Amino acid sequence: MAAAQAQGGTVSGVVLDRNQAPLPNAQITVRGTQLGTQTDANGRFRISGVSGSSAVLDIRRLGFKAISTTATVGSEARISMEPASISLDAVVVTGQPGSTAKRTLGVDIAQIDASSITAKAPINNVQNLINGRAPGVTILQNSGVIGSGATVRIRGVSSFALSNQPLIYVDGVRVDNSQGTGPQNQSFGASTTTRWNDFNPDDIESIEIVKGPAAATLYGTEAANGVIQIITKRGGQGKPAWDVSVRGGTNSFANQENRIFTNYGPDPVTGDTVAFNVAQRESSAGNPIFKTGTMQAYDLSVGGGSPGFRYRISGNYKRDGGVTPTNLLKNYGGRANLSLSPTDRIQIETNIGYVTGRTDLAAEAGFGGTTWTTYYATPTTFGTPKNGFYSALPEAYYKQYQMYQDVNRFTGSVQITHTPLSWFSHHLTIGTDQGMEYNEELSAVHHDTNFSYFFQFDADSGYKSVFSRQNSLSSLTYGGTAKTVLMGLSSATSVGVDFFRRNTKYVSGYGEDFPGPGLTALASTTSARTGSETSVQNNTVGVYGQEQIGFRDRFFLTGGVRSDNNSSFGSNFKRVYYPKVSASWVVSEEPFFSRVPFVNTLKLRSAYGQTGQAPLPYSAVAYDSAVTGPSGSAALTPASRGNPDLGPERGYETEIGFDAGFLNDRAGIEFTHFNGGTRNAILDRPVAPSSGFPGTQLVNAGKLTKHGNEIMLRATAVASARTTWDLTFSAATNNTKVVDLGGATFISPSANIRHTVGYPVGAWWGKRVVDATIDPVTGNSTAVFCDPGPGGGAQVLCANAPLVFLGSTTPTREGAFTSTLSFFQNFSVYTLIDFKGGYKKLDGNRRVRCHLFIECRENYYPKEFSPAIVGAVSSSAYVSDLINDASYTKLREISLSYSLPGSFASRLGAARASVSIAGRNLHTWTNYKGLEPEASFQGGTRGFGQWEQDVTPQLRSYVATLRLNF
Repeated sequence: MAAAQAQGGTVSGVVLDRNQAPLPNAQITVRGTQLGTQTDANGRFRISGVSGSSAVLDIRRLGFKAISTTATVGSEARISMEPASISLDAVVVTGQPGSTAKRTLGVDIAQIDASSITAKAPINNVQNLINGRAPGVTILQNSGVIGSGATVRIRGVSSFALSNQPLIYVDGVRVDNSQGTGPQNQSFGASTTTRWNDFNPDDIESIEIVKGPAAATLYGTEAANGVIQIITKRGGQGKPAWDVSVRGGTNSFANQENRIFTNYGPDPVTGDTVAFNVAQRESSAGNPIFKTGTMQAYDLSVGGGSPGFRYRISGNYKRDGGVTPTNLLKNYGGRANLSLSPTDRIQIETNIGYVTGRTDLAAEAGFGGTTWTTYYATPTTFGTPKNGFYSALPEAYYKQYQMYQDVNRFTGSVQITHTPLSWFSHHLTIGTDQGMEYNEELSAVHHDTNFSYFFQFDADSGYKSVFSRQNSLSSLTYGGTAKTVLMGLSSATSVGVDFFRRNTKYVSGYGEDFPGPGLTALASTTSARTGSETSVQNNTVGVYGQEQIGFRDRFFLTGGVRSDNNSSFGSNFKRVYYPKVSASWVVSEEPFFSRVPFVNTLKLRSAYGQTGQAPLPYSAVAYDSAVTGPSGSAALTPASRGNPDLGPERGYETEIGFDAGFLNDRAGIEFTHFNGGTRNAILDRPVAPSSGFPGTQLVNAGKLTKHGNEIMLRATAVASARTTWDLTFSAATNNTKVVDLGGATFISPSANIRHTVGYPVGAWWGKRVVDATIDPVTGNSTAVFCDPGPGGGAQVLCANAPLVFLGSTTPTREGAFTSTLSFFQNFSVYTLIDFKGGYKKLDGNRRVRCHLFIECRENYYPKEFSPAIVGAVSSSAYVSDLINDASYTKLREISLSYSLPGSFASRLGAARASVSIAGRNLHTWTNYKGLEPEASFQGGTRGFGQWEQDVTPQLRSYVATLRLNF
């Protein structure tokens, strides 16, 4: 520790909000030094080693006006902060050069105050933390199965064939962002688990979202879909500060009796058509099909330290139960963030996180399970062991199929920041993310006649499938920045190098035919035994440079470039270069602006940038596959032709916007318009048979465009000594268009979905039934007519009709409204309502019930319905009646929090105590005709669009929380 630190004095105090409530996680630095800390949960801080009799403190916190104040060494400071709808001095992470103030940026970077949100809202994972809190970021929930993840899109779709998921960084280190990694509990290649939610929301201080190529250039190849930065909590100087939280609650399938379908069919005894709702029957008997699951979570953390060493160590346990006995998540986690300052010029940050646990998954969607046998229940099975259920009793499914994922994951990083000169600093960051998944799907033998009747081979012989995924991500980043100021001009010159490696190993095994009950090991199977092992490696090396020129701290011009080489590039493609340029002008600080009424802050900004996405590993390389040759000999056969010219997709974007604050920052607007797209998009091109290679070859031949608008409104509607009411409203649009498919008119990535030139990316296409000829006696259709297509004209027989555009598969508009009402100093009510619209989804439940299994009222009483509907349900080839508007508005979160009086907290030995009760997914407003607008296959062959088929809906949750700060 530096001698000055050891001999200096101490500055301490408390930071409060405008209602004089403690303000945690405020960043406090001593101007002109490297000394600093952050406030604890009680708003308190302590900084030692301060020289002199007084010091100037700079205080910043997300969502509040940055302030400076002079504090007397050895005395207690009491500091109040005012909220700010627009905070130009807030510090954000913009790429490899490090942090910078928002005033310098020509792009919009969304910031989420995670620590405040988790203190008042029922947040149980990272994706829920993001949802509805950043315009332009769409979270598409896919399943209510506990442990499932969502599809995340930033500014829509950027690729036809590659991933559209944003990158994730934790404390500056890139980590695994995989979706759908576990057992295929939805079948069709779809899995519901995700690596996104391995991180505990209570460990997160803030989240920053870099939305597009204009902002993500310096992140390089694979950042075309945006970047999500997770910043975890740090410890502050002072004695140990302990935080404890205990949660308990429930998860339920809300109103299942009225939401689950009433199906029709012939009574097996009388032959009469009867209506049957199995959920109502079971609930009336006191045995609801979907039970109420319970949740509990415990978090403990301690932080503190000295001027030279600070720490925060946390641990957590979570147990979350779903609405079926087979769905349960249990995990344990911990995190240690350590800061060491051996001198006032060197700072060493170490961040370590670990999580381990198991997720037992419920079968649903294409796999079957309780949803399948319940949603499609039928009176035709009355009097059989199925007792009205379609395929088996729910209890039988629980015993027959077990699917789970075990995970062990370690993330760690070390960052060394050195400031050898007042005008130059550089940093080195080394990080790793090591994940091990073990996944198992078991169908054991049950010598039970009912199980044989229900499941046939699966119960009589059984099978087992296991596979593991070992994922290793390693990164190293070095960067330096030189800053100078002369006569009102400032310059910041940054250069750096970035290395990233991903190494993934897959091992799988499968076998069938167990000799008898009780044998479940893979070694006990006796037939169809197979195994495989695959390793995939990908490396990226990038260098970057950036120059930022500032004038009087209110006009900034930034230019930069990044150059990457990636191991997935073809041998003839050497390097790629991504340029960027941006400008920011704080107009409100110009002398002439003082005469503008009501507007106290105004920043104009614009930017252009490029980034990219690398091809899948080995897709540029020609290779053979091992096969069994003649007489059982080993042989090779051509597998992929490769493409030595294959390069990355090139994302590009222009962004313009402004940030404005009104009425002394009681109201603010952030507006952004973006226009961009992707060039050199990767497509499959058929390979000529004469080449000797099968299948297709990947080429850079496609192009798509996209544009949209984003707006965030913030306002303090009421601000008094006893009551405050803060409101936000956000909205965003995004629209895509296919421009070029390498000469093709369309390509089809999955059923009923096409990328078609001139239309949105990944749109719904099908024959649109418009009329039918009806038999006057039976009411059934004898001829079905469809839309003739874009050329117009008279309707045509559907057998001769073309496929037509039926709608977008992803939301083209989304937004949210939040309200925080604080009153009587101790009470707070928080509400989040979010909405999505401008898209359609396929109602696979109606497809199965009405088109395949003949269980709908339309099938038995066709005269009650229009000819178009009767014609549509006459064949499973028609989908126009299945693809419906899925727009919705949802009361996502509401909570009531109460800060207990200090006298009560002290009885518990705590400095502060609070309790809250909260609900999640409480009500949905929608015209969607299916079961749940937020239910879909998670990836797989049906995952590009929203396709719902016997998926568990979003669960309604109630949570009670007790928080103690010591």
